[in-house]
Amino acid sequence: MKYICLLILFSLHSKCQPWLFYNVENLFDTILDQGFQDEEFTPLGAKKYNSIKYRLCIRQSARALYALSKNNYESPIIALCEIENRTVIEDLIQHKALRKLGPWGIVHYDSPDHRGIDCAVIYKTQEVEIMDSERIRYSTDSLLTRDALFIRYQVDSNFYNLVVVHLPSKRGGAASSKWKREYAWNFISSAIDTCSGRTIIMGDFNDLVKNELLEYFSDPWAIAMPTNSKGSYKYQGRWSVIDGALANFNVCSEVCDIPLIQEIDSKWGQLKPKRRWLGSFFQYGYSDHLPVYFSTALCNGK
Repeated sequence: MKYICLLILFSLHSKCQPWLFYNVENLFDTILDQGFQDEEFTPLGAKKYNSIKYRLCIRQSARALYALSKNNYESPIIALCEIENRTVIEDLIQHKALRKLGPWGIVHYDSPDHRGIDCAVIYKTQEVEIMDSERIRYSTDSLLTRDALFIRYQVDSNFYNLVVVHLPSKRGGAASSKWKREYAWNFISSAIDTCSGRTIIMGDFNDLVKNELLEYFSDPWAIAMPTNSKGSYKYQGRWSVIDGALANFNVCSEVCDIPLIQEIDSKWGQLKPKRRWLGSFFQYGYSDHLPVYFSTALCNGK
């Protein structure tokens, strides 16, 4: 499927517009969905996931997004992943912490991911006008995964194309699962190869954000390089940047390491994301990822 973007006109000197991406770590409701593997996120599942825990998850996600906006990471458009369905997003934007920043609109499509998780976008309806949206579906019979989300929108007098991704994980091993991420990148790059307007692809790459990803794209595509060196995900004491972006215009990124969403790492030292779950135990946290902020303004001086 091709996403025809050639008719989009944009200013070469457009006003800086920021973006925020956040993997919110398994933001599920409590209802068992037939055909999906979400049993653990039900009252009878391993996590004993009831309405109280659900409301706490909504509260913590809303508080995190509110705190980010008050720490110079405010954005009129926020990309999310590990969202189960539209109802969860509606509950999120109705929380009082986010209502203070809204009103918000939603772009979301259900995808065939085996766990039932999706990508989504929330946006400030008074600042952003959605022109078009679609899912980029690359699932097959042997790869039931989340769709990428494509939206075309206008902010001020400028047009952008945004693709939100949550690529297949390394479950089963990095080497044996590599083909899944390669397949996804090939499909996504092919789907948007007619986009001549300002286009940014952001999300959880489930792999290092590195220049090798540019092999799927031609000039002027580039990695939105982080202006701070800290990673977005910590595993066995090591930070790495696996949440990032590529764009066909000049964009840089910054990992949002605000204190609220981190805690002391008693095993490996220093800090780590204050995650929501540790196995089946609810940790009253936010996510096992740190959010990432993207903006042209961050590139000044680089």
